[in-house]
Amino acid sequence: MEFDFRELVGELAKPMQVIEETGGFYDHDNGGEWKPTTQERTVNAAAFNITRRDISGYGLNYGEGGTYTTEDIKIYIHEALAMGASAIWKGNPYTVSSQIDHSDYAHGLRTYLARRAGKIQNAPTKE
Repeated sequence: MEFDFRELVGELAKPMQVIEETGGFYDHDNGGEWKPTTQERTVNAAAFNITRRDISGYGLNYGEGGTYTTEDIKIYIHEALAMGASAIWKGNPYTVSSQIDHSDYAHGLRTYLARRAGKIQNAPTKE
């Protein structure tokens, strides 16, 4: 049995900037360095911090690339995102690192895990 989560995700969704590599070229004038070309787009997605329950209960501590933390996020969306894409959520950078497959019961719903890629802008400072 499949469910349609478009309305629920739509209610919780907010704009998210996504930057994906679309190709590139080798810059022979600079020693053959790879220069990626990127495309930036705005998508509507619902994102939530990964919880301790996600980490322990769903085995995310053994995911590809190592352990996830509660600073990482889950992205619920009805569009495809490229692995390795950059996502900006609430002013903070993340890298899309893996996808959870819901195709058996949630038509079109995609869930991605994204690792925090930089300093959290909203974090309290220690004095």
